[in-house]
Amino acid sequence: MNIVNVASALHLLLSASLLWVIPSQHLFLADLVAFPVSLFLLVREIASKWSFATAVERLRRHSIEICIDDPQSESSSREGSTSGSVTRRIKYHEHLDLSQYKPLPEKAAVLLAKAGRDGHKRLSLSNALLLFVHLVLFAMVLDFVYRPLLAPGLDLLVFRPGHVSHDSAKLHIRYPDGGELELRYRELGDGPDSIYSSNVPWESAGVFEPPTNATDFTMTTALMNLRPSTKYVVALHCRQPTLYAETALLSSIEFKTAPVPGRPAHLRFATGSCIKPNFPYRPTLSPDIRGFASILDHSEDLDMVVFLGDFIYADLPLYFGSSVEDYRRLYRQVYRTQSARRLMRKVPMVHVYDDHEIMNNWHAGDAPPMGSAMAAYNEYNGLANPPSPPNHAFYNFTYGDIAFYAWDTRRYRSHWETEGSSKATMLGKEQKAHFIQWLAAVNHTAAVKFVISSVPLTFGWSNVDSSQDTWRGYPTERAEILELTKYVPNLFFLSGDRHEMAAVELPSGNIEFSTSPIS
Repeated sequence: MNIVNVASALHLLLSASLLWVIPSQHLFLADLVAFPVSLFLLVREIASKWSFATAVERLRRHSIEICIDDPQSESSSREGSTSGSVTRRIKYHEHLDLSQYKPLPEKAAVLLAKAGRDGHKRLSLSNALLLFVHLVLFAMVLDFVYRPLLAPGLDLLVFRPGHVSHDSAKLHIRYPDGGELELRYRELGDGPDSIYSSNVPWESAGVFEPPTNATDFTMTTALMNLRPSTKYVVALHCRQPTLYAETALLSSIEFKTAPVPGRPAHLRFATGSCIKPNFPYRPTLSPDIRGFASILDHSEDLDMVVFLGDFIYADLPLYFGSSVEDYRRLYRQVYRTQSARRLMRKVPMVHVYDDHEIMNNWHAGDAPPMGSAMAAYNEYNGLANPPSPPNHAFYNFTYGDIAFYAWDTRRYRSHWETEGSSKATMLGKEQKAHFIQWLAAVNHTAAVKFVISSVPLTFGWSNVDSSQDTWRGYPTERAEILELTKYVPNLFFLSGDRHEMAAVELPSGNIEFSTSPIS
């Protein structure tokens, strides 16, 4: 195998791995080097073959035979040989002094002509095909990496339900076009045409000013005084007079309010983490998230989706920068996908964040770029979550007699230098105290409890960075948590992050369901 084949194989392997295995920044940077090197070597080989094949073809076309230098046969060459093996006549060529040469044997001449033809064939097939594959794969890589810059989604419209309680619903809106907005809502019956029924009047939730560029044209508002366990349809209107109407319908959503707190409830919800638009890659003008499309197939009676983190990958396959806009652009890319728009209009979604909303394996607290990352996270996901303590991202909520607690496993982590010691913490002092209070309150009041962690508690994963990034790196605090939860009946942990699925019985007897990736 020559150097051209080695370089080509390396570039193809790097590109394929980036597009279909893991969108690593290291793979992308290596591919940026491998592509021009392999392209140069391949083009040089093509040029060399082309020159050789063309020269041979030119010689054949002009009936010039290659000769072997034989000074001893000078006289015989001038007079012409009479032997049977060299009876072919050499045509005169003004640029060649044929007097010093004798003709190449017939067999060699045939082989030379065949080499010319084969050279052209190899050039037109194998080399041309390989060159085409190189260019197409690298174009795919560039499209996958730079699509957020090429299609920043500045015209994106978002209208989705966030947390829906028994008597209220948070609504997340992005609207960049200006004009006063109005929310209208009404109860939605069970009939297929109930949304269009004229005998159910619309109610107005009021008119308000549109969001501004300061928040990337996003805002979160709430509908209040709703009825428990009731389906609603909500329409977003823009009050800009047109030729046909005073207002324009922008979008509509559906949701069902939760049961009264403490009442027995039937809840069906989905969990998962880790999405990257159009990964695994396929050529398309409209990147999608196929995992969201799969959830849509089961969404008819789905009450909510609990997203467990890594909603964006700010650092993969390329970290564009630490400004708020660099992070906003990636959220817009997710919300632009067709499956995300359809799913989030239909099913309420609540969130926790993980490291890739900031930077891989984040453990540096509020150090930059945490501020920019959290500003964008709150604008697009965080503010539509259930209420949380001031200036914190952890929260709890109920659905009938089912209780949820969502941890923030990133902001309060100890630095890795203290991992394994008794001082290492993932939750921090304030969050842990808040969680223990919640645990005591729901122990005998909620039939089922779910604790949401962006990273797994199980020690089952020991590969790569799990000893630093998951609860495996915080054994003392983990043991403290599990010592408390083993006395709480019907408590389950929900986690993501590992890009694998596991259902594990922890040492406390609690079951952990870890599901990822959605993408």
